[in-house]
Amino acid sequence: MKTHWTQQDILDLIKNQIEESLNLEYKAADALDKSSDSKKREIAKDVSAMANSDGGTIVYGIREYGDATRRHLAERIDPINRTNASKEWLEQILGTNVFPRISNITIEPIPIGESPTDVIYVVTIPKSDTAHQASDKRYYKRFNFQSVAMYDYEIRDILNRSQNPVIDIEFAIERETYEVRSSVPEIPVLGSGRREPEFRTDIELLVFAYNNGRVLAKYVNCHLEVPESVLLSDEHPDPDVFEKDGVRYVKRNRDNTERDVVGIGGQGAFSYPNYGPARYFPILPKTRTSLSTNLRKRILLNTDLQFYDRKIFWTVNADNAEPIAGECFLRDITIKDKPVH
Repeated sequence: MKTHWTQQDILDLIKNQIEESLNLEYKAADALDKSSDSKKREIAKDVSAMANSDGGTIVYGIREYGDATRRHLAERIDPINRTNASKEWLEQILGTNVFPRISNITIEPIPIGESPTDVIYVVTIPKSDTAHQASDKRYYKRFNFQSVAMYDYEIRDILNRSQNPVIDIEFAIERETYEVRSSVPEIPVLGSGRREPEFRTDIELLVFAYNNGRVLAKYVNCHLEVPESVLLSDEHPDPDVFEKDGVRYVKRNRDNTERDVVGIGGQGAFSYPNYGPARYFPILPKTRTSLSTNLRKRILLNTDLQFYDRKIFWTVNADNAEPIAGECFLRDITIKDKPVH
């Protein structure tokens, strides 16, 4: 969500004919009429609806077209006189007409033209983890460019946001170059020269879970769909492959389990770690943890970057929360080099 606006940003909304949406609404200057109680109720209704839905932005000071075919498009700037409707007044309306008060809401005045009193107010409303009631004691949501009353089950769904974790999936691509060493000790041969070292580069897709909610996440399962074309050959068995929209994908799963080393088996160069049973490692609120930990099959990518215009699709389940799905272009993932030790 955009956090800083300029006059040019406002002009671009009009020039590019950006339509209202679930997350964007235009309001003319008369929407902030201080003398009208109905306008004050409308402000509380619109802002609470944004918070109860997916969050978004309300731009006060843009008039829409009047004809039905273009009614949700920005026609022109309709500046607000800040001496009649100040930022502080708008803050006070929101603070006393929406219950409970919405946290982290921002009101940004954008000066317009040469007049020191002409402004546009850009109100940015975050998605809330509780339900907010307007001054008419109703709960509203955004639907088809409007603020409409919510059903009981919808209100309860919003109230459950604060009772379950909210997991965001993040990715990184790590490139590691290392010397290939034999696990069997080499016996030097008299008169032979020193063997040239052999190096290999691995490019691995790393998966992380960020708990954006307010409660602990105990069980996290992430189901990935990775384009087959970006994987190293022989990195997947055939049953994991399926086709969607003409592209072949490979299924991969990740979770927040770990296994501790409980002993060492074998001897000398042939020793290996013994692992205990898997256990879930809880993810605290506002913390990030790797889902690419020990004993999971690594997701190794090839070096042919022409395939990086493909998308990764993912679905994540956490505790009793509803599944969350998302997608990401490989080209948008940061590539970093692993430090050589």
